[in-house]
Amino acid sequence: MITNKVRKARVATFIGFLLLGAMMYVWSTGVSAFRHQMGLSGDAGDVNFGLLALGIGIGSSVGAFIVGGLIDRFGAKAVVCACLIGYPLSIIPMGFVSEFYFALTFGAVLGLLRGALDTAINAHGIQVERFYQRPIMSAFHAFYALGGFFAGMAGSWFSGLYHESASVQFSVMGGVILVSGALVSFWLLGKNDVPALEAAPAGAEVSSSPPVAPTSKAIVILMVGLGLLLLGAMIGESVIGDWGQEFVRREFATTAALAGVAVSTFTGAEFVGRFLGDRLAARFGSTQVIFCSSIIAIVGLVVVVLGGSAATSIAGFGLFGLGMSCIAPLLLSSAGRMDPANAGRNIAIVNSIGYSGMLVAPAAITVIVNAFGLGALIYLPIVMMMLLALFGPLMLRTPKSQSSVSPTTQWAATPK
Repeated sequence: MITNKVRKARVATFIGFLLLGAMMYVWSTGVSAFRHQMGLSGDAGDVNFGLLALGIGIGSSVGAFIVGGLIDRFGAKAVVCACLIGYPLSIIPMGFVSEFYFALTFGAVLGLLRGALDTAINAHGIQVERFYQRPIMSAFHAFYALGGFFAGMAGSWFSGLYHESASVQFSVMGGVILVSGALVSFWLLGKNDVPALEAAPAGAEVSSSPPVAPTSKAIVILMVGLGLLLLGAMIGESVIGDWGQEFVRREFATTAALAGVAVSTFTGAEFVGRFLGDRLAARFGSTQVIFCSSIIAIVGLVVVVLGGSAATSIAGFGLFGLGMSCIAPLLLSSAGRMDPANAGRNIAIVNSIGYSGMLVAPAAITVIVNAFGLGALIYLPIVMMMLLALFGPLMLRTPKSQSSVSPTTQWAATPK
């Protein structure tokens, strides 16, 4: 029975993901103005910005991990509420700093709250999904991309007006997101709001293996494996999110506003793919969806490399976003539903490993840009997507399901 409270919680989760995506791209489309404000130009500027991105990545990985225990103890609602207020507040000082170490400190706090909110809102999404007894996580993640698209377009407009400082963009957009998050928090589910019976949703296959104790090493090892898969996807996200605007602007001598459109196209395509992701996974299985998604992502990046123009880069970023769309939702959904009692811990493990891509990517990108130039930047996510296409289907392959399962049996969204 889906009550009005659960329906409101589902709407609140959609909005929560939308605000999370919006905050991500408030930062991404403000990068050029922020760099101008900080005086981060030339090779030295690239190195310092790489260190700043590394600081944000460290904060994100730590935040995604440490919040898991808090979610299991106090419930996802408490953590989501705190982060929906703290995260948008944290970006406002970034629009006013001019000294590198202050920016690095605020950036680490920004990353910490980003990772914490990501884990918490995913845990709440799993809590809502258990009431519906069918896959709905890709739809939630679609609103992450939708929020990024709208915020990216608005951010591109702001960057065209205020290209020497990010203060107006970060303050106005951060304030709007803060108010929206505070309002929607009232509709979230409490810790004890759980369905009476746990049943596998339509389209999900249940492992034929005996139930594993929530504290067993088997579940932790599985979470680490899923996290490593997510790691490659997050590196690709980091390349586009942190450097996509600069890549298009500098490589094709275009405006910051048009370069921002390329980033927004990436998020818009992610929305389209995630909107259809649950049905695709139910029909074809997670293995096939992740493999095909990796191939589409590779094709998109090849278009960027071979196209040689801002227009083809926009198209290529769109294909890359379409390919990336279903990877994270499928992995996180499996992690959260494997052991509902410890969903916060499990999602935290996967998310923290995935977010470590934001640690690896800045260092790797800095080396690539300094050694081979900005034009070589796109080759890094190409390699990551090739690895995901090769090893993703192998790691998601599980034993065939039994024909009947009791409602309380543990389950995960495993491939067909």
